[in-house]
Amino acid sequence: MLKKDLLEFNRNVFDELNFKWGIITAGDKTTKVNSMTVSWGGFGVLWNKYVCYIFVRKSRYTHDILDNTDSLTISFLTDEYKKEKIYMGRISGRDENKYEKSNLHITFDPDYNGYYIKEAQYAFKMKVIYKTDLLDLPKDIMDNFYKDNDYHTMYVCEIKQYLENLE
Repeated sequence: MLKKDLLEFNRNVFDELNFKWGIITAGDKTTKVNSMTVSWGGFGVLWNKYVCYIFVRKSRYTHDILDNTDSLTISFLTDEYKKEKIYMGRISGRDENKYEKSNLHITFDPDYNGYYIKEAQYAFKMKVIYKTDLLDLPKDIMDNFYKDNDYHTMYVCEIKQYLENLE
């Protein structure tokens, strides 16, 4: 594992999120931990901080965990792990131990009080600094994405550390 300067990050975040997907892992030593695949989000600067923002539906088990912790990582795995990334997005951690069935492993970082995926090519350790439910949206978005009223919460997370070559 190499701790890197965040300004050394030089990947196309549109490609990484939209086509390769990230895996967020939420939880700390006092809460349960769960991971799920994400493809909606972004990176930027807000309130003079480097941030990542992600969206999690209220029905997801990870949403329940994020209600009780501010520790969160987003890990990016190579395409060799495509099957595992699909599994992490389709199966709920409420129903089974996703780490046993996916053959992915989480590592606890006591300095950060959070977990990340050991097999990741790179990851961002983050702390949630703001969250808001997406409710007041244009009609076309509501009709296309929220017919069942399963809304997303947007989490704005301060990036605390950038890691590469985790295995």
